[in-house]
Amino acid sequence: MKTNIARIWTLMLFLSAFGLPSMAQLVMPVDFMRYNPRNVYANPSFYTSDLGYFDLAVGGITFNLQNIGLKYDNFFVFNEQGKPVILDLNKGVESLKKDNYINTFTNVDILAFGFRARHGFFTFSHRFREKETFHYNKQALEFLVKGNASFMGPQNPAKVDFGIAVKAYQEFNFGYQMCLTERLNLGARVKLLMGYADVQSSAIQLQLLTDPQTYAMTVTGDVGVRAALPYEVSMQHGDFSVGDSRFDLTNLFRNYGAGIDLGAEYQINDEFGVAAALNDVGLIHWNNNAVKFKGGIENGGSLYHDGAFVFSGLTSDQIDDIIDDPGAFFENMMDSLGGYYDLSSEPSAYFSGLNSTVMLRGYYDCTPHHRFSAQWTGYESGIGLRSAVTLAYTGSFLNRFDVVTTYTMMSGSYLNLGLGLSANLNGFLLYAGTNNVFGFVNPANSSNISVQMGIAYTAGGKTDRKERLVMR
Repeated sequence: MKTNIARIWTLMLFLSAFGLPSMAQLVMPVDFMRYNPRNVYANPSFYTSDLGYFDLAVGGITFNLQNIGLKYDNFFVFNEQGKPVILDLNKGVESLKKDNYINTFTNVDILAFGFRARHGFFTFSHRFREKETFHYNKQALEFLVKGNASFMGPQNPAKVDFGIAVKAYQEFNFGYQMCLTERLNLGARVKLLMGYADVQSSAIQLQLLTDPQTYAMTVTGDVGVRAALPYEVSMQHGDFSVGDSRFDLTNLFRNYGAGIDLGAEYQINDEFGVAAALNDVGLIHWNNNAVKFKGGIENGGSLYHDGAFVFSGLTSDQIDDIIDDPGAFFENMMDSLGGYYDLSSEPSAYFSGLNSTVMLRGYYDCTPHHRFSAQWTGYESGIGLRSAVTLAYTGSFLNRFDVVTTYTMMSGSYLNLGLGLSANLNGFLLYAGTNNVFGFVNPANSSNISVQMGIAYTAGGKTDRKERLVMR
């Protein structure tokens, strides 16, 4: 037993050594359930013990919000009773990390079913998926709060960097898993994709140089954004226009793409096993209302100098205008600034990749009904690679119930304790889970809030891999 425990911790440390550069894609307790056919979405090779399953509309719903940076408590000063009394923006800015981001992920299974054939298990699902990532560096918010005078010395010039990646699409997937040998499972899932909306920023970066003598501010930078929306949008020299924005059902069936998931699971012996999966490898071709936005500093008047926008402060007349009518002043100022930054769009079809995921897992079955797992997950977010390490316990009872607890370590978020429950009651499978129970206790200060739930109908008695091989 001591030798087995030592092997477990060696495996955990090995997975941890991959590092935690930033936050990972959603890792849920459902992924570790053994009597829930939904675990195949984590790895298409995971063995499904049922003869079949079916769900419709409410079969699977997942939502996740990840917030690294903005925390409610960091922007207020509290009294002895714990009530906020002072808004402290400087305190909030100082609490930010060098790079911060907000992620959301939503998945709704519209229709899903699976059935066992003689040599394997077939699956199908129709899903709507949405993913958003917005990242910003500390200096972006620091500049808004403190102004450019705070960026003197080694911080001059200030570097404002932010970006966005949004993707919404339908997925029709067809999967197959098989027991190749008594110990080896293989699985694959091919996908037909139909994109609904996409926004990708390739570069939104500004440099703000402050003259140490006059405090005059010089701004240089570029913007590069591609977008494909359900309705037509365009911009010419700063003038933005939107076409007919009424919902059209045909917009759901455009912008075609394809993808694939691959997985393998190998049981080393009766106690230890390993698994690996590569999910969401694919492309979508965005050609419906697809545009490319680009722009840079232009000669819009007296504030333009040598390819840069130079602002030396307000004149006494401008200060008087602010006092007399601040609303009119700032409206005119924004119109004037628009002349210095020429942002335009042009039709441009493009390809964008899915947010691919790599999963590596090792597990130890101390008994047939109790499993300990360690998993590393790497996730391409659209603006960078992110990863996480998860430790999990799965208890499976009476061929009907799964109880899962997880602990996930992510950069900037190290207290993620998950809980998942699954019950098969006379063929009706009910399940729910979250990868961070603390997110519901204090959501305003949580880095991670998630929920996954669903209902499905399962058919037939359960079999293990050895029984299935005999039946072949």
